[in-house]
Amino acid sequence: MRTKRCGRAILIPILWLTVLSSTLAAELSVQVDRQRLEQGEVLELRLVAEGDLDAEPDFAPLEPDFDILRRGQSQMTSIINGRISHSRQWSLELAPKRTGRLTIPAIQAGSDRSQPLSIEVVEPGGAKARSGQPGQSSPKALFVESEVETTTPYVLQPIEYRVKVYYRQPPQRAVLSEPEVEGSTVQRLGEDRAYDETREGQVYRVIERRYRLTPQHSGSINIQSPRLEAMLEDPRQSARQDPFAELDQAFGGRLFQGFPTMPGSHPGRRVVERAQDIELQVRPQPATSAGTAWLPATSVQLADEWTPNPPVFQVGEPITRTLTITAEGTTAAQLPDLELGALDGVQVYPDQPRAEDLTDGPSPVAIKTLKFALVPTRPGTLTLPEIRLDWWDTRTDRARVAVIPARTVQIAPAPGGASSAPVAGIEPSRSVTESTPESTAASSARESGPASASEDGAGWGLWPWLALMLAGGWGLTMVLWLRERRGRAKRRPTGPAVQRDPSGAPPSASAPTLDPARRALRAACLARDPRGARAALIDWTRARWPDQTPAGLEALAARFDDPELRPVLRGIDRAIYAPPGESWDGEAAWRRLEPHLGNTRSDAPDATSPIPNLYPET
Repeated sequence: MRTKRCGRAILIPILWLTVLSSTLAAELSVQVDRQRLEQGEVLELRLVAEGDLDAEPDFAPLEPDFDILRRGQSQMTSIINGRISHSRQWSLELAPKRTGRLTIPAIQAGSDRSQPLSIEVVEPGGAKARSGQPGQSSPKALFVESEVETTTPYVLQPIEYRVKVYYRQPPQRAVLSEPEVEGSTVQRLGEDRAYDETREGQVYRVIERRYRLTPQHSGSINIQSPRLEAMLEDPRQSARQDPFAELDQAFGGRLFQGFPTMPGSHPGRRVVERAQDIELQVRPQPATSAGTAWLPATSVQLADEWTPNPPVFQVGEPITRTLTITAEGTTAAQLPDLELGALDGVQVYPDQPRAEDLTDGPSPVAIKTLKFALVPTRPGTLTLPEIRLDWWDTRTDRARVAVIPARTVQIAPAPGGASSAPVAGIEPSRSVTESTPESTAASSARESGPASASEDGAGWGLWPWLALMLAGGWGLTMVLWLRERRGRAKRRPTGPAVQRDPSGAPPSASAPTLDPARRALRAACLARDPRGARAALIDWTRARWPDQTPAGLEALAARFDDPELRPVLRGIDRAIYAPPGESWDGEAAWRRLEPHLGNTRSDAPDATSPIPNLYPET
């Protein structure tokens, strides 16, 4: 008996737990507003859970055949005859992706599952035509199409993808999603375009949106078309949804005429349209173009401009060369940088490249601008090598090259510089070429002079010899006087000595004008103004050596004959043509230059003047 009583004592709690668990277990059920609908319409689905759930429902099984547009959730607690019950409800708005018989699979929430449900999606109006495309039997009020420039692009070849929304009457509300593409970049181009188009005798308003797709790898890439959600006017629902319709009829249809519609009560039907997906077969880079920069495009042009125009090549004077790449069927990010090549006797300072995409025209255009500052350092002949840009023509499927031909220019010497002085060895030939008949006759007379003098000397007697002796004595007196004058000049005390330049050349007569240039150089260096510092240095060199002015800062460095100054002067040129944001240490440059500029002020008369005083001192 005791054994039976113990068994009953154990069995009764187990039965109670079983009943309690069955009472607490949730029951999942799926409900839809209708089981047959047209493609483009929205299906409302409700998942109801009676009881407590141990997990959230998983709606992922719906995604292969439906777009989940909206999700909502509510919870309700009720007490009936002292019994408390809980229920939760999930509301979903679904848009079918295809026609035919579709199955809403079982939805699982933890250990609970719902029963599958079958629905039927038919073509609009029951016609067997493709949705959203021309050629269907009954014209639609709204549909979406998509198209691409080509379905077989090359890798990294930008192509245009267009989405077109057709409607006969403007929708009350419309939202267009973005296309989804894996393995490609997506960039929207410009603003939407609007125009009219006739389809099957019906005039449609078309809204076109453009995108640029750039495949990042070869192979198959699928473009998932965007989805359009719109609210269309439905006159059949207008009277049914108007809360004042019955009162209008009771009072003759005039009492509430003109009243604004209540929020949320807009009559209409909701539709969802989407175009067909597109699959791309992306081709790899051709083997014939391996080893070169890969630039697929439909058109590439190279152009160069000069500032000033026409260019004047002169030692020490900067000129700017601008190279412009204009390409269609590609992006500015894919355009490469260009080089001018090796230029002997010219310093090249490249500027920061500028690139931009123009998307407002009929077809997108990519432009890249590269500027180079050229400063010739010596006169002579300069050959600018040709500039080549390899690219692949996607229209003709062959490699092409854009070329700026080579050109040869002459670099003129700096004005007043050493390079413009007459070259040694040319003066004799110039003297020969400039000889005239009068000079030839005088030369013949000088050659015959001794003979005539000897002959005439016999007739004149002593007078010619006496005149010759007097002339010689006068010349000897002048020589002794000049020697004495120079000795007195050396012994006479002078004012502050004029410092000679490091090259050993005497200072020029315009030395008093050096101080303004020196002060301007100091001010420009302390203000970190490289252009002002270069201009002040050029003024200083012109005042210091007016007859043999160094051509540019490179020649000035050679004139100073100090290896430590060469990088300082080159740094000034580099700072002038450096990209924006780079600073120049002008204070350090001034500290290096100041000892070499010397004291240029002098109040003493020029002792090296070749013109003697009218009244020599005694």
